[in-house]
Amino acid sequence: MLTAQGDLLVNFFYWILEKGFRLARFLLHLFLTLIYQGRGKHVSPTRNELVLISATKLAQKIREGKIKCEDVIQAYIDRILEVEPVINATVQRRFSDALKEARDVDVLVASGKFTKEQLAEQKPLLGVPLSVKVFLTVKGLRSTASSKLFKDVKATEDAPTVAAMKSAGAIILATTNTPEMGLNLESNNKLYGRTYNPYDTSRTSGGSSGGESALISAGGSVIGLGNDLIGSIRIPSLFTGLFGHKPSRGMVSSEGCFPVPNSKVLNLLSTGPICRYAEDLVTTMSVLTARKEMRIKFGQSVNFADVKIFYMLSMDVPFAAPVQKDFQEAIKKVICYFQNTYQVIAKEKNIPLLKKSNLIAFHFLLSAAGNITHTLTSGKKNVNRVREFLKWLIGISDLTVPAVLTMNFGKSPLFYNKTNLVYYENLAKQLDEEFDTFLDEKSVFLFPTFPITAPYNNEALLYIPSSCYCNIFNTLGLPSTQCPLGLNNQGLPIGIQIISRRNNDPLTIALAVELEKAFGGWVMPGTIER
Repeated sequence: MLTAQGDLLVNFFYWILEKGFRLARFLLHLFLTLIYQGRGKHVSPTRNELVLISATKLAQKIREGKIKCEDVIQAYIDRILEVEPVINATVQRRFSDALKEARDVDVLVASGKFTKEQLAEQKPLLGVPLSVKVFLTVKGLRSTASSKLFKDVKATEDAPTVAAMKSAGAIILATTNTPEMGLNLESNNKLYGRTYNPYDTSRTSGGSSGGESALISAGGSVIGLGNDLIGSIRIPSLFTGLFGHKPSRGMVSSEGCFPVPNSKVLNLLSTGPICRYAEDLVTTMSVLTARKEMRIKFGQSVNFADVKIFYMLSMDVPFAAPVQKDFQEAIKKVICYFQNTYQVIAKEKNIPLLKKSNLIAFHFLLSAAGNITHTLTSGKKNVNRVREFLKWLIGISDLTVPAVLTMNFGKSPLFYNKTNLVYYENLAKQLDEEFDTFLDEKSVFLFPTFPITAPYNNEALLYIPSSCYCNIFNTLGLPSTQCPLGLNNQGLPIGIQIISRRNNDPLTIALAVELEKAFGGWVMPGTIER
């Protein structure tokens, strides 16, 4: 990665380093292909129709008395028990409490105390199963950050977003797995083990919301809560064929996360929904923003003929992987749909500053983090990073490789130079202004969510620089909706992200709803043979 004031010698050094990095990634991929090829499994398709109904429609059927909430919750419990041996997505389950809450819902509906309209207004998610990423606190459940350092920590209160979903009637079934402290693009740790992709268990389900994405895609939950710092909602959603939304900065509370981020990191973090059905983005975002002073209206009719589409098919970022053809074709397919259906004119953009996405995003993040070890542990554990590195070298550290490396080398000159911070802050400002010049209330920007489909297990660490397609929008605070667009010829999900100007989240979600109608959205794992 080039420094702001780099001379020819430094540039040459980085050129050599990047070539070596790309070679290492190629060789690792080749090795893992030989190891895994043909050995991955997929979860079996569900036979219970209750598991194939959107959260929005489930809530409607429950409040209308057409289905019993207890039957819904039991169906999801059965599905979790069926798929969990294959994907290992859950951290802690609360099945008994969930069934009790479901029976209470059935009693409430039968009592006639509230009309269907009142329930729809006050409890739009009444009786709907919900899963929650373990980073978000759920009162009474373990809040471990998927690290042995915090294996005995229990949450004493709900995160604001968790409280909002519960208040809307959702019933929590389980919390889900992540990488240790969120420091990887695959969900693997020494406390709970590895989460696998439901389409192909030789592949990762992503990170850091990888337990959420795997469980929801496998049919073990219908909606979930995750959070996103460099793509941690969108990338796992892509890898597992789901819809995932990173809200505009400040639109949804990001508090209630453990370890507790400082205010500067919190400013880059977004909490948002992950789901199988696009209409559930409308419902969940309506719930999550219900207490805002100016309530944002989701789900309103959009005249797509008035929408302006801008796009980029790829970009050349040091250390990032090139964009696979499937993703470029997916963007073209979306453009053709809107051109043919609504006569929309699409314009390709060239934004040279995006090539510095990683340098901008990681300078913001690492500057905000301050003392990395202290931030990762919320100051609650006295961790000696050098000692942990030595312990890791001889195989006795309780921390994972990404945690050890981040604590010791996270602020390496390769990634961060404090003297260049102002330079990258100015670049971010320029980039923000450039997006603001062409994105208005009726405009969207189509962009790859990630350059490749789900990597093999143990491969994702070398793809962290490829998060450049997502991380820059955390820095800028723009909304982004990951939208699935079917499977490739290997049976792996592909998709794109839809971006717009700040606080224009309803438009990106409206496009996702439209694209689900056009292209089918989520595809049940196991229904198409690889």
